[in-house]
Amino acid sequence: MKSSLVILAFLLFLGGCSAGPTPGPDKQGQGLVQGALVGAGTGAVTGAQLSAATGPGAAIGAGFGAVAGSIRGMLSDNLEETSMVQSQLIAEERETAWVHQILADHYARRVELHPTRDIYPADIFFAGDEVTLRPESRRLVEELAKMNMNRMAWSRLVVAVYTKAKEDTSSYARHLSEKRANEIVNYMVRFGIEGRRLQPRAVVVNEPVLIDPYDSPRRYAQAVELIPLDR
Repeated sequence: MKSSLVILAFLLFLGGCSAGPTPGPDKQGQGLVQGALVGAGTGAVTGAQLSAATGPGAAIGAGFGAVAGSIRGMLSDNLEETSMVQSQLIAEERETAWVHQILADHYARRVELHPTRDIYPADIFFAGDEVTLRPESRRLVEELAKMNMNRMAWSRLVVAVYTKAKEDTSSYARHLSEKRANEIVNYMVRFGIEGRRLQPRAVVVNEPVLIDPYDSPRRYAQAVELIPLDR
């Protein structure tokens, strides 16, 4: 009986020293450890009862309980990690579907409105007057980089960003265009296009660069155009 109490006290001490549950994949086997501790404690008590508190029964019960508990905890950890991976994959698939829809709509309009130019409304890439890409638009820039990486691979590519202002000399409009052009260029380089092929260009205009009869007449007051220089 004495040895049973020692084992049980030791297990409770370990359980008290262990950290609480840690969310996410960095828990480093937290479920396995906790499962082992709980299983060992339960096994020790059960073993002591079955062996009339003789001691060996408690030790054997603790051992079996620790193994069973650790397996249960490990399975719990694996299930949580698998669930997180699946959630990430689903989010990536949604982003890909969104990008493909944007590009499909873009090229359908391009055929009708501007077949010789590759112009996008800036709000696809940037919110309001922000100069940082929308998180979901980084995937769009990645797709554009892939498309232009091998298409006319010898050609330089201008990333022109247009901002409408009452005066061509508007310092704010030029600043906005420059920051946005550099932001897109930097991400294209990150996604594989050589920097020497890319040239950011800030353009201030006094009217929208494009009028889409199916959209707001102000939609292209801020726009992004990809221009190959060497055809």
